[in-house]
Amino acid sequence: MIKRLMDAARQLHKSTGTVPPPSALEDMMLDLTRRALHLARGKVERWVSTTCGYCSTGCGLLLGLEGDTPVAIRGDEACATNRGQLCIKGAYQWRTLRHPERATTPMVRKNGQLVPVSWEEALQVVADKIREAIAEQGPEGVGIYGSGQLTLEENYALTKLARGVLKTPNFDSNTRLCMSGTVQGLIKVFGADGPPGCYEDLDLADCLLIFGCNPAEMHPQLWRRMLKNKLERGARLIVVDPRRTIPARVADLHLQLRPGTNIYLLNAILHVLFRDNLINREEVARLAVGLERVEEIVKKYSPAEVAPLCGVAAVDIEQVARWIAEAKAATTVFVQGVTQSAAGVEAVSTICTLHLLTGHIGRPGAAPFSLTGQAAAMSAREVGASGFLPGYRNWQNPRHRQEVAVYWGIKPEELPAGTNDIGIMLDMIAEGKLKVLWNIATNPVVSLPEQARVRPLLEKVFLIVQDIFYPVETAQYADVFLPAAQWGEKTGTYTNSERRVNLAERAVNPPGMAKTDLEIIQLVAKRLGAEEAFAWPDPEAVFEEWKGLSRGRPCDMSGITYGLIRQERGVQWPYPAGGVSQQRLYTDGHFWTDPEQSQSYGDFNQAAGKAWLFATDIPGEILRPTEEYPFYLNTGRIMEHYHSRTKTKRIPEIQQLAPEPFLEINPLNAQTLGIKEGEKVRIVSPWGTAVARARLCDTVAPGQVFLPFHFGDADYQQPTAGNNLIGNVVNPLSRQPLFKLGICRLEKCPD
Repeated sequence: MIKRLMDAARQLHKSTGTVPPPSALEDMMLDLTRRALHLARGKVERWVSTTCGYCSTGCGLLLGLEGDTPVAIRGDEACATNRGQLCIKGAYQWRTLRHPERATTPMVRKNGQLVPVSWEEALQVVADKIREAIAEQGPEGVGIYGSGQLTLEENYALTKLARGVLKTPNFDSNTRLCMSGTVQGLIKVFGADGPPGCYEDLDLADCLLIFGCNPAEMHPQLWRRMLKNKLERGARLIVVDPRRTIPARVADLHLQLRPGTNIYLLNAILHVLFRDNLINREEVARLAVGLERVEEIVKKYSPAEVAPLCGVAAVDIEQVARWIAEAKAATTVFVQGVTQSAAGVEAVSTICTLHLLTGHIGRPGAAPFSLTGQAAAMSAREVGASGFLPGYRNWQNPRHRQEVAVYWGIKPEELPAGTNDIGIMLDMIAEGKLKVLWNIATNPVVSLPEQARVRPLLEKVFLIVQDIFYPVETAQYADVFLPAAQWGEKTGTYTNSERRVNLAERAVNPPGMAKTDLEIIQLVAKRLGAEEAFAWPDPEAVFEEWKGLSRGRPCDMSGITYGLIRQERGVQWPYPAGGVSQQRLYTDGHFWTDPEQSQSYGDFNQAAGKAWLFATDIPGEILRPTEEYPFYLNTGRIMEHYHSRTKTKRIPEIQQLAPEPFLEINPLNAQTLGIKEGEKVRIVSPWGTAVARARLCDTVAPGQVFLPFHFGDADYQQPTAGNNLIGNVVNPLSRQPLFKLGICRLEKCPD
């Protein structure tokens, strides 16, 4: 039944005829998830309240147990985020907890093979190798690559170990791949990270701009709210996306722009605001500085000039500007189509500037709102696991460094001077400078760009892999493998996209010898002589320690407790001790741009308390199709799978819906190339090749193709990983790869 519903939904999605009514799409999604919720595999004896461990929507759910065996999941109707609804991934999440491929035993490579060993032996090898690397190369000899899949508490412990004990600058998270552009873009305008809006804004806005994201597949419960707002309250829906996604098909206006042209389009929208006097200059001057500079930059970006560059109509650009300016409350929702494209940081900053110029910030229904990919991606940002010091502090600010050092009992000069991201760490491996890489809860052999470069480098370094399943693609390069507990087997917090701190509860024990990531970090710290600083009895004690570093900072959680989170089904920050939770940021018109407050530190921090308006010309060259590689290549997510499918490919009900990769091709291009539906196609880029089955649809425009990135080569005889095709091109400020901007050619290949 589920497969039949999904097939029907896909037919609606790819239809080249009449656009189906929004209510039909809504009913299809709800039917699909409702049916999944009732497929329990046993008699439920008790339900454990917890939070979903997939994306950062933060849906509340109830995990059903028969004895100690997980048998079902249902949505928590008491949770305001999802009101009992779940997507198909969340509904089947319980299936991963007792999977036969769960990793249960530590392993060490001996004579070329990973063999089971005791925890004592595995941890001793890890500690010895870390000491050897530091003795040979100093702190830069060791690198740690973490994950937004870890809890806040685990990310904090890892940050403390990396920064405070190992004192290495080589510490990054896989949130680098998805959220670093958003972080830097928010800082450039507001002075600090943190989405200004909340989910209620999706209900209250009378104008919704979906820019470079597909919430119908990636954040279904948030899409339900947006669609309900459109259907019941008449909110205008604008979608900016190169693909004709479900939101694009039901939108009042879809701007199907060319890849890489976000800045052109945004500048043209700002141009119309200035040209037509749609800006309250007095109010803008009260909140921000830089108005004249922005006006000067966007003067030359008229809709007539920009339209042919973007591939959209000038009249549509004019309409978007007017609708936003005239709206009582407008919210912009954006994700990777903005940050993983050309000038991603700059595009985020320009979106924030658009909201400042039109007054759509700090009010109900009015916000630039970045959705987040992983359950704890926000948490990693808060505690300093993805590029900054804990509490949104700045590396260059002496006072910030002093605060962290004193809290941890070390000298300020012992803190590293900054962060070397995973891309730089790979460079250091190539140069022989980085000797040990500890990879935790992420799968770089599938997720990093330019795989032809990544995989040989992982063979050169002593690689520690810590994961929940074995085999997993990256483990084939491991020298040590550490089995970890996963969602449902440990307690900890996740901060979701609206800054709501949710609690995920332990319902069952990890299998075999697997330990929680927090326990593993503590055990490594003990063997490195730092046991006392990591002697927390439980995750709640870690949270209590972290709260002290958050005090007085933008992400202040000093007033939050586990008890309060359980009582309220999640609590939004900032929530200072003795204060109250704040649903939205910047309601008082004060921003974190003071030099002593800002998460960044530089000349632009001069206007204390005021935001910085931003606009820019297109920086550098944009990758465009060539005679040899005539197609734009866009990679991204699909509803069924999550990241590199470590979990979802092991769930039969989900895997049967999307068992292999597909390539969306416009029928006009397919006809020219002689490619038929379902035929295998070889995709060739300047960086590598991949193979997928053709899916002919008008979701992509002529001259463009779309490939899901979830699939890894270890599963197939032929290369299927989308990131074989993506070059190691990054935004210079955020160091985020440009996954959304590739080029390729297509070749038919034998089945």
